[in-house]
Amino acid sequence: MLWSTAKFRVFALFLLSCTLAASATPPPEQLVPIRWTGGPLELAWRIRTKTLPADASVREALARWYDPATLNLLDDSPANCLLVTWSAPVDGAIEADQQQLVKVYTQAAHKRGLAVLGLIYAPGDASKIAGDAAKASLDGLVLYGDFPPEFSDALHRAAGSMLVIEIAKDASASRWKPAPIVAVEGVSPSGRNLSEMGIRATPSSQPWIESNIWLVRSFDIPSPSRPVWISSQIENPSTIDYTRAVADAAAAGGRWIVSLDDALRAKLRAREPSALETWRHLSSYLKFAESHAAWRALTPYGNVGFVLDPASTQPDRSDEYLKLATRRQVPYKLVSRTHLNATALAKFRAIVATQLDPPSDAERKQLQDFAENGGLVIAAPSWGSAPQTAPFAELPAGKGSVIVYADPDPDAVAHDLKEILSDDDLGMVPFNVPSVVTFASGGSPGEPLLVQLVNYFDHAVEAITLRVAGKFRSARIESPDGAAVDLPLHYDEGRTEVTIPKLLVWGAVSMQ
Repeated sequence: MLWSTAKFRVFALFLLSCTLAASATPPPEQLVPIRWTGGPLELAWRIRTKTLPADASVREALARWYDPATLNLLDDSPANCLLVTWSAPVDGAIEADQQQLVKVYTQAAHKRGLAVLGLIYAPGDASKIAGDAAKASLDGLVLYGDFPPEFSDALHRAAGSMLVIEIAKDASASRWKPAPIVAVEGVSPSGRNLSEMGIRATPSSQPWIESNIWLVRSFDIPSPSRPVWISSQIENPSTIDYTRAVADAAAAGGRWIVSLDDALRAKLRAREPSALETWRHLSSYLKFAESHAAWRALTPYGNVGFVLDPASTQPDRSDEYLKLATRRQVPYKLVSRTHLNATALAKFRAIVATQLDPPSDAERKQLQDFAENGGLVIAAPSWGSAPQTAPFAELPAGKGSVIVYADPDPDAVAHDLKEILSDDDLGMVPFNVPSVVTFASGGSPGEPLLVQLVNYFDHAVEAITLRVAGKFRSARIESPDGAAVDLPLHYDEGRTEVTIPKLLVWGAVSMQ
């Protein structure tokens, strides 16, 4: 039977729409980034920065990385946003060859529904860089390195609606800036005993943990829904190092910019079984994170509030408070100084207000009222009545109190919060977690309380206990390392206790 012209056009449009839908690149909030560098420009830049691999086979893999066959590696991976080498101040002919190579590679990537962002390694002609990127149909540009504000501003103007992402070295400088995606330099997640670091340690000493959980959390304000990307490259990584980097960023709702070391990429290109197994394991963690994307929408859980000041003259000190409170397992929420009011304070049992130094008259009254209604305020010396010889003085205030520190050192404040506040005040307290960092979210009426745990040692942790205020009916742990398991509950004096038999790297306990 012959089709009419009209029917054929409808069918053709249907096929075209299906093709476009299949190849459409994801929106910014769904981008899962991976560093995908290579080509002649990458090698030239590595020569200039003295980071060229010594192994000839590795150099060959980098040089030929933009063979479309490397896209096959992404067939069963959630990674859908490639950060490719685009611009660097080297020979102009090399850069032109690179950009033609990337243009063809981008076309192949787009057919698979992948986004492609061009990495810029150093300042240049902003208009030309953005214009060439548009001609190559790149989905955006990423500034990776040290850039003067003038260049960044010029690139944003030249790029127009094209996505431009700056990987910030200083979190505090980018925390309050509007941006569709926040990207920041983080640490390589790890844990070590102090004795291994040449530091004298007592039996009760905690291990040294390098984590980005606090860093991802610090961007909860002013826009909790913004995607947060953590940039870090691991030295001599193992498979567990890769999975931990994914978990460390994802636990608090962020994404690690997946960064495969050069040797692994060369082995992947050669389809070596061990490398492919590492890649599959890493991808399984990415899949776990993306299959639980709804967790990112849960509000952080905590009865302790930390006030952050956008205009602070000591942003590094503010970061230390968050970093050490996270390490001390203090569940907390963030409050912007600009949004400090009675309604915001009513959600907490304790407020760390050391950044209000000094507090305004209105802020002082709000905090005083909060204390008199039964709350605890942690204040800086400018509050008044700071002690001369003791670390802090406790001033009674109605049903509560104000603690004024002579020197509100972040480590001391984080330590003292665990001593001053009861388990019920904290709300959630973990036990037997020397190498683990926890992050709790949810818990509002009608939603589960979710406690995520990331282990920073290479060996499993056993018999972890979570003590949570309130009575829960069920608890279930999910992990990328195995099937979900229901956990038995134990009730004691208005609290619920759950024991996790074993944690390898990442687990999430959902309590209802």
